[in-house]
Amino acid sequence: MLRKSITIFFIILSTSAFSSCAGPNKEVTSDKKRAEAFQNLGASYVREGKLREGLGNLHQAVKLDPNNPDLHNQIGLVYMDLAEYDASLQHFKTALALKPRFPEVQNNLGNLYLLMRKWDLAIASYQKAVADVLYQTPHFAYTNMGLAYYNKGDYEKAIEVYQHSLGLDPTYSTTYFNLGYAYEAVQKWEEAINAYQKAIQYLPNDPAAYYRLGKLFLRLNEKKEASKVFEQFLEIAPKGPYQEEVKEILKNIQK
Repeated sequence: MLRKSITIFFIILSTSAFSSCAGPNKEVTSDKKRAEAFQNLGASYVREGKLREGLGNLHQAVKLDPNNPDLHNQIGLVYMDLAEYDASLQHFKTALALKPRFPEVQNNLGNLYLLMRKWDLAIASYQKAVADVLYQTPHFAYTNMGLAYYNKGDYEKAIEVYQHSLGLDPTYSTTYFNLGYAYEAVQKWEEAINAYQKAIQYLPNDPAAYYRLGKLFLRLNEKKEASKVFEQFLEIAPKGPYQEEVKEILKNIQK
């Protein structure tokens, strides 16, 4: 399946909040133990894709442990997945009020603002995330920041930010994928081709980059290269929404 996002790209959430919680501590209060049990159950439901069931348990947990910033972050993520943005915003802001130095939440808040199409607020949140020297995955926030600049129409700034992200992690395929779009926007075709090829190099089973690369070769009338890439696309993703389109393209260019 091709990547889904707010428009044409992939945003990176800090979803580690839904990994298993730490084991019970004998010193925690009874309410905190009960909250932890609800939190674990809620996280389990969320991982299974049962968002409403998970949300119900997370709300039970936060009633028992209202000053837990991790819980508010988890709830904010679920509401964001449910497209209930106002509720998501409330919980992310609560998490940050309880724990101002929480770069993962700043990244998630930036993603929420992206979905709300509030580009400048998204950029500001990502900037706060990357400013924290303890943030372990700043390339996530930089890649998302590049997406915000792209959506603003500032393609050169998007390219600059993506390149900075790649300086932190030169193997991250999502950044190359988004960079390819930015290069296409400024008609730097060779750079776009190289970016998509790098995305394929580091994530060879992801059909999205093959699809975009094939479309770009087709746009440049490089039919032989387009045909090769589209055939690879069909090998990787024989079923899905773009397969009929790709088969039709191949039929036309291989006549």
